[in-house]
Amino acid sequence: MSTNKNVLITGGAGRLARYTIDYLLERNYRVTAFDMVTPDPDSFPKGVPFVKGNLTSLEDNMRALHLSGADAIVHLGAITHDTSLQPGRSRIQRMPEDETMRVNTMGTYYLMDAARRFHVKTVVAASSYYVLGLGFRISDRPFRVHYLPIDEEHPLQPEDSYSLSKLINEETLKAFGLAYGIRTVAFRLNGVDYPFQRDTYKYNITPEARPNHTGGPIGTTHQYIDPRDAAQAFALALEATNLELFEAFYLHTDSRHWEDTKTVVERHWPDLKELAGHLEGTEGVITGRKLREKLGYEPKYSWRNPPHDF
Repeated sequence: MSTNKNVLITGGAGRLARYTIDYLLERNYRVTAFDMVTPDPDSFPKGVPFVKGNLTSLEDNMRALHLSGADAIVHLGAITHDTSLQPGRSRIQRMPEDETMRVNTMGTYYLMDAARRFHVKTVVAASSYYVLGLGFRISDRPFRVHYLPIDEEHPLQPEDSYSLSKLINEETLKAFGLAYGIRTVAFRLNGVDYPFQRDTYKYNITPEARPNHTGGPIGTTHQYIDPRDAAQAFALALEATNLELFEAFYLHTDSRHWEDTKTVVERHWPDLKELAGHLEGTEGVITGRKLREKLGYEPKYSWRNPPHDF
């Protein structure tokens, strides 16, 4: 890997991007940020070019790639929630109902189309563990867990527009890889816990007993990713030489509970008890084994660490 590798970061004014930019700068990358939101110039990293533009514009994507001279992209730009409305469910509408689907899927398409035109050969993208279908269950049917721990081969069952958009994005990455030889990586992030909001998160928890609960996790698996660990994973993917044209990885730092995951499952998701008999340790119901084994990922910011290392 060249120590002067040029990287374009979409969603470059966002919180996750800031940690990623800092991490890559420390490793001698040349970074350009791209976003439709202008960052605060007083807090934005000095010397990092910023390009203002819209992911849903092919022209803007091409302009950002031209100005950055990027040979790799870290794609973090997205709408991070479902924007569709459902009868009988209360929500204050703030965006058009198709906004998540349109921005996330077409934004990724235009970015990849620009990437192939500029001969970019590596794209690392933020996906979500919600591709599993454990986010917003529109049907009210329980999320079905086929086996534990859940890994990258587990069936995906999304229902809401955000989860579906992330799955479509993964297929878009895969298609451009097949067509143009672009190496793409999708990281399925598991709930980002930002250090500056530490007091708002819960750790060392004991998930409550739910003897009547049916199905697997909904909304949370009681796992999280620290943005500094996410940045580490993105860099590992940029530098990797042993990946297929498309790879998906679940990405988390740790679970929030202090008990072994087997014990948590038996009490909190009781109908999964038979699937949990072989689980060991506290990693959580989604495993990061593939990421550890294939990229050498070692999370550094667990709440189980001494306070100065967390």
